[in-house]
Amino acid sequence: MRYKLTALFLVTSAFSPAFAADIAALSKVDAVTVFPQGAEVIRSVDVRIPAGDHRLIFEGLPSDLQSETLRVEGSAGSTVEIGSIDSKFAYAPAAAIDAERKRIEGKMETLNDERGLLDQTIADAEYQKSLMQQLASSIFAPPPKPENAEKHGPEDLANLLNLVGARLQTFSKTVTDARIRQRAIDKEIQDLNNQLAGLAPQDQGRFTVAVNLSVPAETAGTFKLKYRIANAGWHPIYDARLTSPAKDTKASIELVRRAEVMQATTESWDNVSLKLSTARPVGATSAPDISPQEVQLFEPGRDQSYHTSMDALEKDKATLENAPATAPAEAGSLMVQKAEKRRDVAQSQAQVQIAGFQAIYEVPGKVSIDNTGTAKKVRIGTDQISAALSAFTVPKLDPNAYLTATFSLGGETPMLPGLVLLYRDGVFMGQGALPLLSPGEETKLGFGADDLIKVKRVEVKSTRGEEGLLTTSNIDERFYDITVKNLHDFDLPVTVLDQIPFTSAQDVTITIPAGMTTPTRKDVDKKRGVLGWDIDLAAKGETVIKHGFKVAWPEGVQVGMNQE
Repeated sequence: MRYKLTALFLVTSAFSPAFAADIAALSKVDAVTVFPQGAEVIRSVDVRIPAGDHRLIFEGLPSDLQSETLRVEGSAGSTVEIGSIDSKFAYAPAAAIDAERKRIEGKMETLNDERGLLDQTIADAEYQKSLMQQLASSIFAPPPKPENAEKHGPEDLANLLNLVGARLQTFSKTVTDARIRQRAIDKEIQDLNNQLAGLAPQDQGRFTVAVNLSVPAETAGTFKLKYRIANAGWHPIYDARLTSPAKDTKASIELVRRAEVMQATTESWDNVSLKLSTARPVGATSAPDISPQEVQLFEPGRDQSYHTSMDALEKDKATLENAPATAPAEAGSLMVQKAEKRRDVAQSQAQVQIAGFQAIYEVPGKVSIDNTGTAKKVRIGTDQISAALSAFTVPKLDPNAYLTATFSLGGETPMLPGLVLLYRDGVFMGQGALPLLSPGEETKLGFGADDLIKVKRVEVKSTRGEEGLLTTSNIDERFYDITVKNLHDFDLPVTVLDQIPFTSAQDVTITIPAGMTTPTRKDVDKKRGVLGWDIDLAAKGETVIKHGFKVAWPEGVQVGMNQE
């Protein structure tokens, strides 16, 4: 029967006095849960513990470890009591660093010497190949005096060719083997250079953690050390693949979710179980508190104003926070209040992590992520989403119509904001961005200019002059025809945006002349003067929007209007 052990304990900043024995925990990173900012690391170790009081020592832990998050869990064959946990941050001794540097430099020197010998081996082999080739050529060359020429039979020539070929092959293999070894040496030297770079003093800080155990009888157990680190995180990258509607199918989007995971700690994650969480434990856990805001009258000669009063309050607050531990009772009560506030925040964080709308993605298999900041990309899910297509165009500024897909996020998990790569019927159209989406929330994605929607805006009339009999006023009239054609094989809603000028002057009037196409919406997106026409355009259909405006102002008054 195995006993499960779970401990939440006080973390101390220095080691306690020595116990009966210190047991080295040769642990490895077993599982990691990465948040958008930060990560939770689980190290595991199997140990055999003799009876008595002991300390389980975890050495070489990352320098950005958040000691307040240290937790220990475990299971054992018999009762094991977990006491407190001690953590200590220290830099490696200078002597140890120097010894390691000398060891690495000595190995690099040996490798460089070996590489130099291989250069000589290659040169000797190449020279021997050249001599052998020259020897073979001289044997087959005609002698100066034909009467002195030696006669060689076919067997002699065959033996000679075999000898030359074998020797040349031997020399070539020597050169090849030497160059292969040189490549391996170059890689070893590069690795050693990286190790030398890692010996910089600022990188030598490490945490050592000691778990205090009390064991009545000898037993074997498995212990897991959990902690959080800051220098890690992940962000999503999406592929949105739009499939246009056909006769029997509607438009749809294949939304592929990928994650880019990075970590820059002092430990590597090799063959770990990786989970990605959408929780944000480093964010705010509750809404901020808003204070009253007073407007005061400024009296000449008065030394204090509202701002100086606030400065005095800030100084008083700083004085209280910096009060020594031996201050009177008021300071002591302030410290207790601050401690209670820390506990409240920790509880709020725990609630946020277990909230139902947060998602945890478990990456299949084992994953390795080095600690150099290299991004690791993993696929975390695919969604098939129905989409409603429409087109938007602003012909005054751009003659193109842009295809837009509107869809609602399904499922039960949120979608974090991130970059989205856009594909339309298999063709890459560009990049966009998705906001933070909750399940059921609607959003839009633009998929680029649609060449099968033709838009043309033409000015058909422009009048500038005067009008009136009894009173004369200046006028400026402009009329446009906006033609929209749908060359698709399916119906498509099209929204056309244009504008008329607006004014705050009482003497200036702006009207829409009779005969113009009535806009579906006015002041679109609360922008004054922006008009919108929502059109359901049939396949191969065409429509013309009549658009215009009239500006009138009194004689003798000068007005200005932005020109197109």
